Amino acid sequence: MTRSTSSLTETFAAHWADIAFQDLPDDVVVGVKDHILDTLAVAMLGATTAEATSVIDALAGIQDTASGSLVWGTGIRLTPAQAALANGTSAHARDFDDGGGPGHAGSTVLPAAIATAEAAGASGRDLITATVAGYDIGYRALGALGGFAAHTDRGWHSSGTMGSIAAAAAAAKSLGLDAQQFADALGIAGSFTGGVWAFKDDGAMTKRLHPGKAGETGVDAAVLARGGITGPRRLFEAKWGGLFAAYNGGEGFPDAALKDLGTDFNVASSYLKPYACCRGCHSAIDTVMDLLASRPIQAEDVRSVRITAGETAINMLSVDPVETVFDAQFSLPYSVALALCGGRLGLDEYEPPRVDEPRIKETMDKISLHVDARIQLEDGPRFDIEFMDGEVLTREAGNPTTAKGSAQNPMSHEEVVAKARALIEPLGAGTAAQLIDAVEHLEDAPDLSELLHALRARA
Repeated sequence: MTRSTSSLTETFAAHWADIAFQDLPDDVVVGVKDHILDTLAVAMLGATTAEATSVIDALAGIQDTASGSLVWGTGIRLTPAQAALANGTSAHARDFDDGGGPGHAGSTVLPAAIATAEAAGASGRDLITATVAGYDIGYRALGALGGFAAHTDRGWHSSGTMGSIAAAAAAAKSLGLDAQQFADALGIAGSFTGGVWAFKDDGAMTKRLHPGKAGETGVDAAVLARGGITGPRRLFEAKWGGLFAAYNGGEGFPDAALKDLGTDFNVASSYLKPYACCRGCHSAIDTVMDLLASRPIQAEDVRSVRITAGETAINMLSVDPVETVFDAQFSLPYSVALALCGGRLGLDEYEPPRVDEPRIKETMDKISLHVDARIQLEDGPRFDIEFMDGEVLTREAGNPTTAKGSAQNPMSHEEVVAKARALIEPLGAGTAAQLIDAVEHLEDAPDLSELLHALRARA
């Protein structure tokens, strides 16, 4: 069927098939390298977790190969798609990875980009370009469905849904697909994409697997497209079975998806995590930390904390009781209690949860959650804090996506490096330095050998 105008899928593909490293602004390259380092560092740590090792062992048990793509933090090699599944799971295993793009950008995009770049013998510049392609197309695909908040309100986990499309974009760019093949890769990925928030009901491990599954789908899609398999070109717009119809009640936002295409690469729209919990908690944590910095108070000075938020935020962040690291990361009262007690909110304060410590428990007992349907997810929660002397203080926490670690309130490069070092130094002497150095000089690398050597370190 011939149409006079290009679809979103075709437009994305035609644009990115022609983009080269030299077309990327310097600030985009500098910014995405921080995201690459952050993602790989959390993945190296994540590879030691029960969830990730279970996935790795399950996959290696049936198809460990001598010549596939590397499973980070191990000496194991799998097919590129299966390596992306394993590495994406590791990168998201402790929810300390970045956000933006299709939701969690790095853990969906980088495993697909690196697995295919490794197979293709790509350079560091090729990897950087493929990574930016994934961040940009993933963000635009999510924007076409109304953005993160609207997609989440419907119960979709965007890292799984639009993450597949982001991963396919990165893999297509790594493999050097032309515009037609690129469009097919996006269409194939979109045909098989999925991911729902049902894991929130019982803390199932699937939350950790969604980025990895997206990476697997994206790699398979790009490889199949290179082999001549076609994908739907009107992936979003098809009246019956298109993503607008299937995921968003028939409503689409193509103008938002195409805004500033070619000038905004949507790396700055992503964020890095300074705190080891769901991003929905971060503006609340910032609010508490700012309060503690502005006046000499302690948790014992607080009589009660009333937190009012919208329905989606409460659904996401009200896990009770807190028994596991997953529970702690999705409990806003737990994170606020940590902050009030002077915590740094690093991973060691979530795994294991510190709910049995009397001071943390007493502070959590002072915190209550309340729903106000008028508050949207990106509005952030409202705090009403009553002190022991009777004073009541009200604070609006603001949009969690613009909290510390965003372009509006960025982590410095030095802070990103310090986070990476803290995460991977326990893996062995020199491992952190090797990875940091490999990423720092990635644009000068003729291949990925130095990067892969650093990623081969074992716990």
